[in-house]
Amino acid sequence: MGHDGSFSIINLFLQFSDLGAEWVMWLLIGLGVLMGGLFLERLFLYLRTQVNAPGIARELVMALSQGKVKEAAEMMSRGRAMEERVLADALEVYEQGAFVIEQVMMSSLAREKQRFDRFLDYFGTLGNNAPFIGLFGTVIGIIISFKKLGENPKGGLEVVGPGIAEALVATAVGLLVAIPAVVAYNWLKGSMKKRVSNTEFLGRIILSQSQHGGEAAPAPAPAPAPAPAPA
Repeated sequence: MGHDGSFSIINLFLQFSDLGAEWVMWLLIGLGVLMGGLFLERLFLYLRTQVNAPGIARELVMALSQGKVKEAAEMMSRGRAMEERVLADALEVYEQGAFVIEQVMMSSLAREKQRFDRFLDYFGTLGNNAPFIGLFGTVIGIIISFKKLGENPKGGLEVVGPGIAEALVATAVGLLVAIPAVVAYNWLKGSMKKRVSNTEFLGRIILSQSQHGGEAAPAPAPAPAPAPAPA
């Protein structure tokens, strides 16, 4: 299983390397095109769901302080942003108290995180692994170059040069795909963290208003009984 030409892992890999490194580059290009399409879809979602959190906070405080809970809920339900959808769910149970509001907000926020986290793992995985895929193509190309050199020992650089150049292109393509993937991952991750922070900030306003509005006013102390008139 070795020197006699019978089956071995090394011979199997040498036969596999005969496929060349071009398929690795096409694989990277395909992954890069898919990444571009997914990023455009995520970009469209993130851009059309931007909100002015301080402005929403002012509107919430004004509406809830005036007891206009239904109006505030209707206003939030018309939005498509993470902040608006979570707040709309919280305002639907506003009359049930702070504990129920908090539980509903936690559940709604978990749902919205899934919506905005979609495909995020793909960008992270591609950014981490595309250079290694390119390096794999480079290794295959170098193996092919040295096989050709072994078949033609007098060939020199003109034999191995083109193969090594092609092999290095695979690494370059891997980096070309990985860098935008990492940039996209970091931007999407940072944008989502900002939205989660805005949602928690606005949710605290609802909780504080519900607790303030739910506290009963202290009962007035009974008036002291008049002292009996002297006989």
